[in-house]
Amino acid sequence: MNYFSQNNDYSCLVAVSSAHTIDVRNLHKRYKNGVWGNKNITFFANPGEIMAFLGPNGAGKTTLVRQMTTELIPTSGRIYILGNDAVDNPRLAKSALGIVPQDVDLFDYLTVHQHLRIFAKLRGLRGKAANMRASELLGDLGLDKYSHTEIKKLSGGLKRRLLIGIAALANPPIMILDEPTTGLDPESRKDVWEFLKVYRNNGSTVVLTTHYMEEAEELSDRVGIIKEGEFLALDTITQLRSDYGYEYKITFKEGLPNNTNILYGSDYTQLVQRVTNRGISEFSIAQTSLEDIYLDLMNRPKVDE
Repeated sequence: MNYFSQNNDYSCLVAVSSAHTIDVRNLHKRYKNGVWGNKNITFFANPGEIMAFLGPNGAGKTTLVRQMTTELIPTSGRIYILGNDAVDNPRLAKSALGIVPQDVDLFDYLTVHQHLRIFAKLRGLRGKAANMRASELLGDLGLDKYSHTEIKKLSGGLKRRLLIGIAALANPPIMILDEPTTGLDPESRKDVWEFLKVYRNNGSTVVLTTHYMEEAEELSDRVGIIKEGEFLALDTITQLRSDYGYEYKITFKEGLPNNTNILYGSDYTQLVQRVTNRGISEFSIAQTSLEDIYLDLMNRPKVDE
């Protein structure tokens, strides 16, 4: 399957006036076996924004992404890409996207540079422009020394970097990446982060799924937390802290040896007072992390409608 569109002229793509690059409305996906992949998903994404989707395996992140990239057809609901209906006009919608799927095969006997040059031509770049763009991405993604290496000789992490490069070839207005840094070492992961930040700063929309809390916290302007196909939360990390009363956490020892306790709250002074009132003088206090919010939401019992 060809995951990479062939047109890099985006001037004619907007069919419906919209301030949002992505607009998903009341999306439901139910598989033939009766299992719900997504339920009532509604959100929008803006130019110059990175949005990260978090959730356990099987939560529905990839199902959502595959509907946005037109690979899956929703059971109900609508998806608009630059104002174009992704169900009614999948080719037009997809032509605005740079996509990194979770699983995709590359050509074993082609080199890294050959992949970038060939896909650059498929995206409308010609001759010197295709070679220049390929060389530029080799440098941006730290693939220079692998330029003439055949794909079959690359590690999984290097292949992921190449896929990100292929997705970015035509500087698409929207990039959708399904676990883009899986298999990368910490240094390479941070290089990819900086690469994606440049695209965000240049006005592109970046949507990604990830299992790495640090990645979502470092990159995202907004975070969507998904469980059993539904959004539990979608907002900035700052707003999520405020909404759930999780501005700060205080950690201390109490009771049995090495028994660590954690209290959360929105007021720094009140948290300290609660602990000192219990006769505890040694503790640490810090602002809560995205992981704290995520784990709390995942562990909350589901309220039946």
